[in-house]
Amino acid sequence: MKKGSLPIFVILIALLALALLAMLVKTKSQDSKPASLGQSQVATPSPPFVFKTYTPPNIPKKSGYTIFMIGDSMTLALGPHGGTFNQFINELYKKDNIYNLIDNYAKGSTNILSVNDQLTQKTTYWDSTFEPLLSRDFDLILIESFGYNPLSVAGSVEEGIKQQNKALEELMTKLITTRPAARILFVATIAPSRENYAKKVLLNIPAADRVKQAEERMAYIKNHIEYAKAHNIPIVNIYEKSLNAAGDGDLKYINPDDFLHPSFEGVDFIGHEIANFIYENQILPH
Repeated sequence: MKKGSLPIFVILIALLALALLAMLVKTKSQDSKPASLGQSQVATPSPPFVFKTYTPPNIPKKSGYTIFMIGDSMTLALGPHGGTFNQFINELYKKDNIYNLIDNYAKGSTNILSVNDQLTQKTTYWDSTFEPLLSRDFDLILIESFGYNPLSVAGSVEEGIKQQNKALEELMTKLITTRPAARILFVATIAPSRENYAKKVLLNIPAADRVKQAEERMAYIKNHIEYAKAHNIPIVNIYEKSLNAAGDGDLKYINPDDFLHPSFEGVDFIGHEIANFIYENQILPH
């Protein structure tokens, strides 16, 4: 090495070391900083909500509430605006200067698997047409059991009950996620008569078959009750109150024209039970 070149070489080595040190410091600094707004960040998606147990929302006291009803022909029998149920509940709330609006979305000959239609399609009832239920705001929805239209195509009551439970889980999930501020109330309708079930509609069938059909419907209604109890859902248990001393459907609540749907007394009974339950349990505050 030539004389005088050693200092220059040392300086170059020092500069190179400083450059490497600066690069290391810069890299470490960048690694420790959060990503800038311009940089894309991968967010961890939240798991989808799956219904397990019901926690009712707190509803503030209002000057009026909107109540919707869904179910099969047993609920349809109450009329487009709840009939005497409308009358009874508004009599109770009148002393608190509260008025309730009731729209009945129930459809005859429908089972729990078709409940989505009642939520998402227009409903025409006599001269009343309701916009799709989930397109409107409401304070309370009544879910009847659909027990008079059991899932017989499932092949067995046990399999049908499994499908009923799955449909109820999906229904609760949808209602809670789309209308979290509204309350949910289950309704178990009047019991059928084993001996007389639909005897003006289903003619000339063996007595054993009539009993079997009535008990199949009872099984679905009772499962609706058990599902509500197991998942902390309030339920108006009209079914048990409509049984006679022998544990069969009391004929005074059943229409003698078909021995299937509610009689006039049955409709009044259903309306009274629902109205009293809502008022006494402060489902809608007063």
